[in-house]
Amino acid sequence: MDVNNLMSSMQEMDYEAILKNLDGMGGPVKNTLMIATVVSIVIGLLWCFLGLKLIRVWAALLGLGLGFGIGVGAGAAFSLKPNLILICGGAAGILLAILGAVFYHVGVFLIAWIAGSSFAFIFLQPKDWKLGLACLGIGLVVALFTIRFAELIIIIITGINGGMSAGTGIYSFLPFDKEIIRIVVIAVLVVAGIGVQLLMESGKRKKRTLENAKKIREQHSTANEVEKARAMIDDLDKKPAAAKKGAAGKNQKKKKTVTKKNKK
Repeated sequence: MDVNNLMSSMQEMDYEAILKNLDGMGGPVKNTLMIATVVSIVIGLLWCFLGLKLIRVWAALLGLGLGFGIGVGAGAAFSLKPNLILICGGAAGILLAILGAVFYHVGVFLIAWIAGSSFAFIFLQPKDWKLGLACLGIGLVVALFTIRFAELIIIIITGINGGMSAGTGIYSFLPFDKEIIRIVVIAVLVVAGIGVQLLMESGKRKKRTLENAKKIREQHSTANEVEKARAMIDDLDKKPAAAKKGAAGKNQKKKKTVTKKNKK
């Protein structure tokens, strides 16, 4: 397979023109493309507005796809049999999906890497495998930055990616054929998606802060109760000691009085 020719042919395809000309296509093809477009809109909207909240779900799905591709590529590189290639792909996909879903930072890394690479592919439009590897490297750099600023970068990445996917799909159903309309639809979705996610994250952090404050108050309250109990116990210990001391003083006074009388 000539990878360079494949990437060039993919870049030359006008997907938006295909979506805009659904009416001129045959029934099965038209229905299939419409279903695919609706699915892309739904997934794009979920990605745009719930990117961070559903991060483990996205990490599992993307990990499954990425792992399957890596496994199949590795199996093909070693010239394995087709069945073994599929087994390698399935095993790698399941492993990466589990890692992405269970471990938060692994999921964040996967999403950032794939999304960053997608942006690089869109803007650079590589026509050979070398530039394609460069796009993957750009995605890797984005993923490494995401480790430190996970929430904010994931919100921005998922908002932009989801807005572009959903906006392009929505634009294909609109009775307009102007690029500015597509840009406006995408921009509105991106801004709305990032805004909603930031509000949700802010509310989540506020709730977490209130819960921590409540725990601190409870700990202080418990500590105060313990101190009060200790103070009461100390008071109870001091009272018998004071009583004994007072009784001893009275006895000593009595002895002194008796001694004085005897002397007289």
